[in-house]
Amino acid sequence: MRALIVEQGGSRGAVAAVRALARAGWFVGVGAPGAKGLAAASRACRRVHDVSAAHEDADAFLRGVNAAVAAGGYEIVFGAGEAEVVALSVGRDDVAAVVPYAAHDTVRRALDKAELEETALRVGFELPPLLEPTTLEDPSAPFIVKARRHAAPETPGAPPRVDTNVVFGADAARERIRQIEELGTEARVQGFVPGRLMAYTAVTDRDSEVVADCMQIASEIWPPFAGASCRAVTIEVNEDVATRAARLFRELGWFGLAELQFVVAGDGSMRLIDLNGRFYGSLGLAVAAGANLPASWAALATGRGAERSRGRPGVRYQWLEGDLRRALVEKKGGVLADVTRTIAASAGSRHSLWSARDPAPAALRLRQLIAGRA
Repeated sequence: MRALIVEQGGSRGAVAAVRALARAGWFVGVGAPGAKGLAAASRACRRVHDVSAAHEDADAFLRGVNAAVAAGGYEIVFGAGEAEVVALSVGRDDVAAVVPYAAHDTVRRALDKAELEETALRVGFELPPLLEPTTLEDPSAPFIVKARRHAAPETPGAPPRVDTNVVFGADAARERIRQIEELGTEARVQGFVPGRLMAYTAVTDRDSEVVADCMQIASEIWPPFAGASCRAVTIEVNEDVATRAARLFRELGWFGLAELQFVVAGDGSMRLIDLNGRFYGSLGLAVAAGANLPASWAALATGRGAERSRGRPGVRYQWLEGDLRRALVEKKGGVLADVTRTIAASAGSRHSLWSARDPAPAALRLRQLIAGRA
């Protein structure tokens, strides 16, 4: 059992996936530019390969993937980020290993915000209100501005991912729209819905039926307003969400890993904000809770089958770097009090990078921060 993960060198999700697959008995290799990066530093990584960045040159990326597959004898290749997922999906016929995604049209529709929203509404999910950019007037209101598609590998010079931002005021929203359009993709504007970030993550089989799942809710995020979980805990799976998610996956024809992100408002209503079809930053939380999502995905993709699993509630997670950055900015109760609580929360939490058994990725990240390459 040999699996290759290709990434750009800084993916926390790739680190979690390398550890999770190795834990399940897989020989795991990592391909990254210069054969370097956080996942490559993990003791769970058995071999590293120099693979060009997918967003810079898709053809060179695929050549590097095939060279790595030949050198390492890998039977399956995962992309850690949107750019890698899209490039592998588009070029799957030229890859000499299993590319574990549904048909490319399904991948395209799921990662297209407009098409995902249409499908989500059909299965009963609520969404943040969609706003017409030409009608924006409020000079101070918060707006969510996102790219219709994260990755645009066909656009020279495009970044590997176009981040979603919360901006304040109509002028700032229009400026962010302009920036996104210059990257070759369409911008979408939504009204800001305050609330907590929640995620339902699942692995589906070839019939789009859920085989493994987990649910978590964040108590802190970084960056503020539109960031990722930097402190979270697993909770009991909401069966209504799971049922609607199952319908969504079947409508899409999805196969493999999918993280559905929601905002939970103060009144308990939930609005779907994104689908990530890749390894995500807090992936290690689901694994620690008993749902080894990467291993289930790899087993299904290679025809081995996977047993039904569900993450148990009450397991805690922290992305320490993000949480400390948040504490220094938000200063809840004062900067010293917030930093102290943040450090205290690290005890007993599963971390995205830090592991006493596998300290090298966290050590590498610390060296990067000290060197000023944050």
